[in-house]
Formats: sequence, structure tokens, C-alpha cells
Amino acid sequence: MFSLGIILHYTKSCYFALKIDNMKKIFLLTGFCLLLAACTSKHEKALELNKSGIKKMYSHQTEEALKDFDKAIELDPLFDQPYYYRGNIKYSATDYQGALADYSKAIEVNPGFADAYFNRGNLYQSINQRDKACADWLKAEELGKENLVDVLKNCR
Repeated sequence: MFSLGIILHYTKSCYFALKIDNMKKIFLLTGFCLLLAACTSKHEKALELNKSGIKKMYSHQTEEALKDFDKAIELDPLFDQPYYYRGNIKYSATDYQGALADYSKAIEVNPGFADAYFNRGNLYQSINQRDKACADWLKAEELGKENLVDVLKNCR
């Protein structure tokens, strides 16, 4: 029914189609690997900058620390730690709006970040928003933050 020529033609066509499909897969896989490597190296650089910022913060080099945290955020906007530490510096400098934005962003990026809830609660207490402070402290306790008995006395 089928001639040998038709079978050979069909076989070659299928082989060629498979080759193209495999080439597409290899190309896509290579692209994905390159993207993953680029993202990983950006996150690793953000980790380094965050560590550097923390060291500078504890050495009272706050301007330099802020620059490191800003760069870390630029490299990896989904990394919660630089927002948190930058918020701490702003809170200490009584830049409450800036600190509130940073703590809130850290919580948005990582809803399980108990310390960010705790510090945002402290900030709310500083600006006389007791209800919001209590809500954040209770959330921090729910997430496992310990030693909140003193601050929670004002909430219960």
C-alpha cells in the first residue's frame, strides 16, 4: 500500500521535526539557565550588600549603610532584609514615614517576618496609634516572636 519512498520521506520529515523540537527545547533550557544564573548572582550580590550594610549600621556609618541597603533592594526587590534594616535606620532618625514604608514593604515581601511586625508596632506606638501597634505586636507573637509580655500588657 505504501511505497518505500513515501515511508522514507515520512520518516525523514518526522526526524527533522523532532530535531527542530529538540533544538527549541535546548534553546529554551539554555535561556532559562542563563536567566536563573543572572537572578542568582543578583541575589547573592544583594546578600553581600545587606551584610555590608548591617556592619556599617552597627559601626554608626548610617549613610553608607543606607546606600548598601538601597543597592541591595535595587538588585533584588523581593529581598525583605534590606527593607527591614533600612527601616530601622529611618526609625532611629525619626523618619517615621520612611520607616513605616520600609517595614510595610518587608512585611509585604515576607508576611511571616515577625521582627518587622514588632518594629512596625513600636513605630505605631511612637506615633500614638496604639490599636495598630497592638495589632502588629499580636501578629509578631502569633508568628513566634518571644518576650512580648511587657508591650502586650497595653493591649489586653
